[in-house]
Amino acid sequence: MFDWLTRELCGRGFGVVLGLLAGGLITWSVGRWRRFRQRQSILRGDARDTIVIHHHIVEPAPRKDGVESTGPGVLRIRAVGQAELDRVVPNGHLAAVLLRRAFAVTSRDTLISMAGAEGSFLLETVTNFVCDRVANGPFEHDLYVMAPCCEPADLAEHQPITILLIAVKDLSVFETWPACRDIRVEHGSDGSRVLTLMELANRFKAEQAEIARRHKAGERTKWAETMYVLDLALDRRTAPVQTKPVPWGRFEAILRTLNLE
Repeated sequence: MFDWLTRELCGRGFGVVLGLLAGGLITWSVGRWRRFRQRQSILRGDARDTIVIHHHIVEPAPRKDGVESTGPGVLRIRAVGQAELDRVVPNGHLAAVLLRRAFAVTSRDTLISMAGAEGSFLLETVTNFVCDRVANGPFEHDLYVMAPCCEPADLAEHQPITILLIAVKDLSVFETWPACRDIRVEHGSDGSRVLTLMELANRFKAEQAEIARRHKAGERTKWAETMYVLDLALDRRTAPVQTKPVPWGRFEAILRTLNLE
């Protein structure tokens, strides 16, 4: 029996064992390299392999002695959903397109491009994800603007792909810098989101005007929408978390780039 085992190990069996060892070593190496890259992503704050949904609640300035205050309002951000990129966008090509466009954002333009046929498909896919997570709540319905963004490292410490949801009636608050400058937030880092909402407000206004123009002229509006208006029932209730002004000093370089200060 030992002679047979020796012959097998010296012949074909040795090759099989060597192949198993080589395969195991390659698998272990690939796993280690993947963990290394994931750790590097964490250290960079890169979380673009996930998609999160953020609901933005704008509250008016608190009343004083029953009289409406003219002071700054409050922006509260609530996370209402999260999933892995490949689960939200199961089509591999579209997922790669979204990831590539998420890496193309800048501090001046944090909204992820939804232009063209691929952008239209991505909007439809993201809409299904949002509605699956938030559309069945027993709350009052309202119209919400939905748009994807990714705030880069010079604006945010963590950079996931974020789906913005904000009521259409609240978006006008972010059309002018004086109103945005004085808005109060729960976290100092929310200043980056204020700048993103400014971009969203102005782009939404221009896009709606262009769509209206096309309708009036009898032209097609194919691929004109880079953000959707959705009928959603979202929970606008909040706890009285303490708020503070945005520490704009930490965004000084960005504000100069945007010609805001």
